[in-house]
Amino acid sequence: MYDINKQKIKMTIIGAGSWGTTLAVTLAKKGYKINLWTRNKNVYEEIKNSRKNTKYTSDLYIPENIMPFTDTVNENNYFNVEIIIFAVPSHVLREVVLKFHNNLEENKENIKCILNVAKGLETGSNLRLSQVIEQCVPHELASKICVLSGPNIASEIALELPSVSVVASRNEELTEFMQNVLSSDKFRVYSNNDIIGVEICGAVKNVIAIAAGVSDGLGYKANTKASIVTRGLHELTKFGIAMGANPSTFSGVAGMGDLIATCISKSSRNRYVGERIAKGEKIDEILKSMYMVAEGVKTAEAVYKISKEMHIELPITECVYKVIYENLDPAESVKLLMTRKIKPEL
Repeated sequence: MYDINKQKIKMTIIGAGSWGTTLAVTLAKKGYKINLWTRNKNVYEEIKNSRKNTKYTSDLYIPENIMPFTDTVNENNYFNVEIIIFAVPSHVLREVVLKFHNNLEENKENIKCILNVAKGLETGSNLRLSQVIEQCVPHELASKICVLSGPNIASEIALELPSVSVVASRNEELTEFMQNVLSSDKFRVYSNNDIIGVEICGAVKNVIAIAAGVSDGLGYKANTKASIVTRGLHELTKFGIAMGANPSTFSGVAGMGDLIATCISKSSRNRYVGERIAKGEKIDEILKSMYMVAEGVKTAEAVYKISKEMHIELPITECVYKVIYENLDPAESVKLLMTRKIKPEL
């Protein structure tokens, strides 16, 4: 069932943002045929005519074995595939999956895997994204859902700089199949059966990255950043365990690895948001000026509410939430963290 033949495997990637496009190029270079969906007609035309997506991936060349399509094309032609990859922001995931429900129903016998590569929690329901997909796809496909997460700054993957990631599902055979599909000599993919932990890592690390950005914006240095990363990892782990995750996941690629990358990279959208907040800009103004989504903003609200319902103490997350949603002064948030009751580390 899970034999790999690069000449025969076809896949559709839903979402032509920075990560969706970069992943399409990475996989196309391995010889797979890729259908790439975008709702943006201008992006579609540019990929089709110029083999570029300058809005999201600058001058990255998009190989000919990537075929773009939009709502104006008969999507049925693009769903006779074995792998579906969703690469859209968390707040539109449900809408987009439901949009293609009929295509998924018609092709459910062919589909071997539905892979989600976005990170976050659904606003309102606070569900993990694999849970959102499970609610929206034909029930026969629920066991074929996987997630991909890790320290994957899209611009660095596009440059073919060495990076690692994790693919997770409860189906060991499927996870091994996708591990082989995705891996290359520049992109090493590990497997993990802890889909809860991998998704929690990918979502909550963005909240900690906002705190790291606040630190940068206030002019703090390495000691402060290291403190945020290590105590942030503690919050990730505590929250994840409460949600049913394996504690070991948080010291791995999806946890510590992604957390470090997101907190230190100048390309990190969430770190960038925190930096601008610390310099006095309002969150609405910041988000309006960005054409790519900083998932940590909405995730901070979801994690804060869950933590209160479950009585989990997450001081960094709480400060990020109050800075964004209650106009807490960033410098005051630092004071609150530093003057908390002294206690053992573990």
